[in-house]
Amino acid sequence: MANYISGAPLWVIVLFTASFLYSIAFVTKPIKQAALGAGRTPRQSRNIQLSVFGFYMLYLAYVSLLALKGVLDVNSLPPKVMVWAGIPLLVILFGFIGNTGLFKTLLRSITLESLIAIHVFRLVGVFFIILYGYHLLPAEFAFSAGLGDIITALLALPVARMVSKGKSRAVAATYAWNIFGMLDIINLLVIAVMTGTNGNLREVTIFPFVWFPAFAPATILFLHIMIFRKLNNDIHRN
Repeated sequence: MANYISGAPLWVIVLFTASFLYSIAFVTKPIKQAALGAGRTPRQSRNIQLSVFGFYMLYLAYVSLLALKGVLDVNSLPPKVMVWAGIPLLVILFGFIGNTGLFKTLLRSITLESLIAIHVFRLVGVFFIILYGYHLLPAEFAFSAGLGDIITALLALPVARMVSKGKSRAVAATYAWNIFGMLDIINLLVIAVMTGTNGNLREVTIFPFVWFPAFAPATILFLHIMIFRKLNNDIHRN
């Protein structure tokens, strides 16, 4: 009987699961502050934050079910995990959520530095390298994914600090950092497709590491585009 659970050591699976869930909670934190800044009551703001967190929990549950049933463990082009998980989330975020009145209100209220600092959650990309260490991912994919995420995460805080302090080069630094972060994800998707055709990426089609392709590309691209929108809105207001 096929096994659709990662062959990584139990400590890696447990640590990854806890880190990933915390990352989603971390991403939703600025939403509450943005809602408060937009004039929502503390209770309303908390409910908005919990709604976003709850949506992602339901989405991960859906993806986990597909993975555990082996639906995504298929060597195909395009990868099943993107067809059934990554692309649908992309459509939901860009096609629906990003165009709602509530979201536009929150985007106006949230600070640019908060949007940038969110990307610290991408430190979870270290698990790509850990999986390589256990011979569960190929080196080209693991190091490209892991190092790109880690670099973006580590640079997020100094860039956010420049923005919060109103440094003269803050806007240029934000554009450069944001473009780097986006290109990292796009490059990773290209490598994933090329590597996946050889059947070398099974680990990210089974539980729990399937959460990476299901959640990260769509969410990260959405966050980067929102930073561009925020920059554009701020420039026009000034």
